[in-house]
Amino acid sequence: MEKLKHRWNQTPTAIRKPIVTVVGVLFIIASILTGWLPGPGGIPLFLIGIAVLASEFTWAERVRDRILHLLHRFGIWFKAHRILGTLLIIWGVACGATLTYFLYFR
Repeated sequence: MEKLKHRWNQTPTAIRKPIVTVVGVLFIIASILTGWLPGPGGIPLFLIGIAVLASEFTWAERVRDRILHLLHRFGIWFKAHRILGTLLIIWGVACGATLTYFLYFR
């Protein structure tokens, strides 16, 4: 893995940046296209796209760091308020399921 990483870093920037841009944008476009699906939808694909773009672009690195910071803060809050957090998650899932039902079956 280290050899692959070293070789990738040795690739000229003029080749590396367009490849990273295309792959990252494809993941983000795929996240938009699958965002309407039940379940996590496009969230994992969006996060993968931002992570790929963050390897070459500072703006994407800032977005990635902001997302990680918010997730960390949510984890701390959730550990301090487990019952309320669990109820909010259950409420969110129930609202999502209800919305999905009314959008697709009515």
